[in-house]
Amino acid sequence: MQTHSRVRWGRVLVAALMSEVAVLVVLGLIIAAYRFLISPGRSDADYQAFGNLTGYYLAPPAAGMAVFFGALWATRKLSTGFIANGTLVGVSAVILTAGFLFAARPEDRLMYVVSFMLRIVGGWLGGWVAHRAASRHTATAVPA
Repeated sequence: MQTHSRVRWGRVLVAALMSEVAVLVVLGLIIAAYRFLISPGRSDADYQAFGNLTGYYLAPPAAGMAVFFGALWATRKLSTGFIANGTLVGVSAVILTAGFLFAARPEDRLMYVVSFMLRIVGGWLGGWVAHRAASRHTATAVPA
């Protein structure tokens, strides 16, 4: 008797890692656009303050969306286990970033918790959307 895990760990971990990279790229692009295109010539303190606000308010929703798309990617070509795999992308992304919670300023910790919840919800939602899409595709397939 042979048993296989329904979790595609390789895809789950790659999706979690890539979602975190995507958040860093998006924040970096926003901060660079502000510095060089929108508001050039300001002081370093102004750019630092903008970067802090950008990270505080945009990183959590960006992380949730990145995990959502990562979960969609991780669950493609599956026939079962969509929601489990998607949720594990979110949980893995939280594990990758959990250490930042302990290094964060006390006033920023709530936003980290919100960000962690959005990652898990994004992963679950990505798995759910993939499941629904696969169910529709299977239901509309015409037998040969």
